[in-house]
Amino acid sequence: MCFLVYNTWFEQGMKELSTLALLLLPLCLNSRSFTVDWENDRFLKDGEPYSYYSGGMHYFRVPIEYWEDRMHKIKMAGMNTIQTYISWNSHEEVEGQFNFEGGNNITHFLTLAQNMGLNVVLRPGPYICAEWRFGGLPYWLLNKPGIEFRKYSEPYIEAIAKWFAVLLPQIKPFVYSNGGPIITVQVENEYGAYGPWVCDKKYLQFILDQQRKYLGEDVVYYTLDNTNVKRLECGNLPGLLKALDFGPDKSPYWQNKMLRKYQEKGPFINTEFWAGWFDMWGSDHANVSAALVAQRLDEMIQLNGSVNFYMFEGGTNFGFSNGAMSKRPGKYNTRVTSYDYNAALSEAGDPTDKYYAIRKVMSKYVKLPSGPVPVPAPKWKSDPIKFTRKTSLFDNLDSFSKCVPANLPITMEKFHQSDGYILYQLQWSGGLKNISLYGVHDRAVVYIDRQRIGAFDRRSQVNGTIVVPPNFKSRFSHYPNSYTVSVFVENLGRVNHGSYMGIDFKGITMMVTFDGVNVNGKEWNVCPLPMNSPYPEL
Repeated sequence: MCFLVYNTWFEQGMKELSTLALLLLPLCLNSRSFTVDWENDRFLKDGEPYSYYSGGMHYFRVPIEYWEDRMHKIKMAGMNTIQTYISWNSHEEVEGQFNFEGGNNITHFLTLAQNMGLNVVLRPGPYICAEWRFGGLPYWLLNKPGIEFRKYSEPYIEAIAKWFAVLLPQIKPFVYSNGGPIITVQVENEYGAYGPWVCDKKYLQFILDQQRKYLGEDVVYYTLDNTNVKRLECGNLPGLLKALDFGPDKSPYWQNKMLRKYQEKGPFINTEFWAGWFDMWGSDHANVSAALVAQRLDEMIQLNGSVNFYMFEGGTNFGFSNGAMSKRPGKYNTRVTSYDYNAALSEAGDPTDKYYAIRKVMSKYVKLPSGPVPVPAPKWKSDPIKFTRKTSLFDNLDSFSKCVPANLPITMEKFHQSDGYILYQLQWSGGLKNISLYGVHDRAVVYIDRQRIGAFDRRSQVNGTIVVPPNFKSRFSHYPNSYTVSVFVENLGRVNHGSYMGIDFKGITMMVTFDGVNVNGKEWNVCPLPMNSPYPEL
């Protein structure tokens, strides 16, 4: 009855409730509780011992049309909970303009989970990592003078406060004690790993205070870090539950032992059980043993642990949403579009051998839902698709961009551009042997009079020199008269982890030289190319 009353209240509004429902609602809500039984190392749900078994699934990586299907398959594997991040930059691409429609409809996602009988572990960030562009932060934060990320920095915390003031009131009705499915809420994300050792406790407390302000005190808040003593100390706040993340290469028994050195009592939680891994450009697809994943799951349950599979359904980095890694200058690699993650459900949502291995373990401990066991969906087969038309970017710049004269360096952010490409053009005359680019973020292709002469990208070098071919005279009919040098730069993915996030501007970030002469001060024609809206037929 409580479930029905809650849904009537949220979906139709208080005015449409019957008198009986209004009388029952306070009684129902007061009977709901989710708490930590510290002394007995467990959770209590409505006063009864409880462990959660969760499938990680990000609403922003799965089309809205498939949310219910994926949740059903997760539940059929024996899970009782869904875990998701909230991606700030999906909802506030432009500062002050918020989008909660379509695939950004987080309240619809939470409603579906509740209707499916699943709890929710919510990770609202604001930083989420997730191999997602800029770790979930909006790119426009980079334009704020003096900003320091993941610290108690005024420009940063002011933006967070405005975001949380919009987001969290929408989330509050879905907290468990209010009749919703959310049982725990994460504070920040793996903060102990940010650094080295930033450890800004004032910042962490600010995030917790903001969450409590809007969601209330009657919520289990927790922090998450790897089992490294320094990280556990740095990333936690007094009195908060500490959760771990680790993969099947680690023994749950010893991970719990490590946790107890820092947190003697409380539930044992692996809130990111890495049952697969993400892929980077140039690497093989991740392949984590299904048998080992099943074994470690069994061991965690025997330890009375709660566990979330990261990921259970990976999904896709649609558009330009993939992240990247740069632990230090000159070291950069980008995530691929697929976020399959070698998960229990494939990128297409199909059960894998890992899915059935997990389901078999869960059948030892819970009663599996009745109904057909999920199987892979039939796939559409098509004849080869041939592209028969193409168009020139150079011939259609007026349709794709609004170019402006500018000196270098100038980056995408100055044009209020998050993703895509940027084109730099300079008229030049006379001899030219070498074109050197410094601070390329992330891939540059160089043309002279529209003819490609070379390229390099940040995965191998952030600075590079393109040698003009020796047959320059014969290839370029206008030489030695004026000709156009074009540098086409692609944003391969915004860094999503580590302190170099704060300097990951996109485009030519430093300098261009022609035969060793700095040409930054020349009048370039700069064309932002976000490629994020429909263009007229060309």
